[in-house]
Amino acid sequence: MKKSSISFAQTNQFSNLFLDYISNSEKLKPFFGAFPVLESFGKQIEAKKSSFQNRKVLHDALVKQYAGFELHPKVSQNLDKLLTENTFTITTGHQLCLATGPIYFIYKILTAIRLAEDLKKAYPKNDFVPVFWMATEDHDLEEINHFYLFGKKFEWQPSDKGASGKVRTDGLNDFFASVPDCPKWLSDAYVSSNNLAEATRKLVNHLFAEYGLIIIDGDDKALKSLFVDQIKADLIDQKYSPIVKSTSEDLEKIGYKAQAYVREKNFFCLADGIRHRIDNLKFEIDNEQITVNQQLITENPERFSPNVLLRPLYQETILPNLAYIGGPGELAYWFQLKGIFESENIPFPILFPRKFATIIPQNTAEKLNASGIEIENLFLSEDSFKGVLLEKLEVEKFEFQEEEALLQKVKLLLQAKAIQADKTLGAAADAEMTKVNKGISDFGKRINKALENRHEIELNKLQNLRKKLFPEGGLQERHDNFLNFYINNPNLISELYQSFENFEFQMECLVS
Repeated sequence: MKKSSISFAQTNQFSNLFLDYISNSEKLKPFFGAFPVLESFGKQIEAKKSSFQNRKVLHDALVKQYAGFELHPKVSQNLDKLLTENTFTITTGHQLCLATGPIYFIYKILTAIRLAEDLKKAYPKNDFVPVFWMATEDHDLEEINHFYLFGKKFEWQPSDKGASGKVRTDGLNDFFASVPDCPKWLSDAYVSSNNLAEATRKLVNHLFAEYGLIIIDGDDKALKSLFVDQIKADLIDQKYSPIVKSTSEDLEKIGYKAQAYVREKNFFCLADGIRHRIDNLKFEIDNEQITVNQQLITENPERFSPNVLLRPLYQETILPNLAYIGGPGELAYWFQLKGIFESENIPFPILFPRKFATIIPQNTAEKLNASGIEIENLFLSEDSFKGVLLEKLEVEKFEFQEEEALLQKVKLLLQAKAIQADKTLGAAADAEMTKVNKGISDFGKRINKALENRHEIELNKLQNLRKKLFPEGGLQERHDNFLNFYINNPNLISELYQSFENFEFQMECLVS
């Protein structure tokens, strides 16, 4: 792939919070740990090494989760490496989006893989394992039940509700039969699975096993047993909400809006087909009376599911993790959390921006180049992009200064005669001339539109090319599924892997 880059600011697609973070703004420094540069990882390694104690439990849980899988040698090696104190993880995560959802799902994982490799070169005495965290307990099914392929939305309506990992894959055989040119391995991942957690593990493993990616499901009793104290601290003592509220208020004082709403209690209770938000310690789920107390949490930690604010703390409790890979929205809520990590003496991970990319087909790139369109022009607003096209196509545009000057003279002459006849007619003359001016201005626009129409075919072609690269006016990576590119290029993953370079925080434009 031929690569060029533009700054995030030039894309006009990113929040001030994210732009300030990647520029290492002084006012944001109290809200994160080490800045994401290679040199930061030395201290992060030492901090995590001295604080992490749960390797055996983690290893055993992962081996159990992979039961029945024929492990790639690199995956097997990385699982075993987790038992040694000089091995650390680089983690990213996502919802169980159908067929991966938008393509940035792929970019996040590749960022983690490449960062683990970069760290091995820089710190060769240690090992680094890329990890994908499946958000199996998320219950917003409307966000994950569809994807966009070749401009069309493919949507599945599951019969189950509740935590997405346990949603059955019934009906997906017929669904994938309707997807044009769908790879058999992808549909088989779903059709051969009992639920979305199993299917997503198969899909992600197929794409990334050769890179040694470890896939983890946090919905696991053994892993949650390591988090019992934090569950009690939140639900019984409400320890964390005052800390997060204070941090969120501090963020707002310096001009940023808190990303995630802060609740007094930050857990859900899981039951068959239900994920119930815990607001009170006594409640009913599906005719079951539940009282949350020390004993229930100790004996059944698997029933408690952290929300968006405490999932990061859970992740960093059970993993020897150094960095979390995320996009702007994800990293924004991490800025609310540093205080709770400090309260638990758990190192705050390095927040590492994922890779961002726009894939431009070769024939599209050639057409743009022939018209003199620069890559950065594509990220302009629709009106600004049209202005660039008109300039590049040398579309003539008439100006009407002379006519406007003549009208001004006419206006003054008319007003003078009106006032001479009757002083009250001056305002009326002004109003009449305003109408004339507007009519002339509108007619001028019609004249220039007629000039544009001489180039209408070429203008429409170039505008339509841009629309395909920016579906629904947004970034391609947040909309299009990877199949848009993979179907015609089965080497997509390896080509992206070779193109991506970490520590370059820019939008990458890849001609494929």
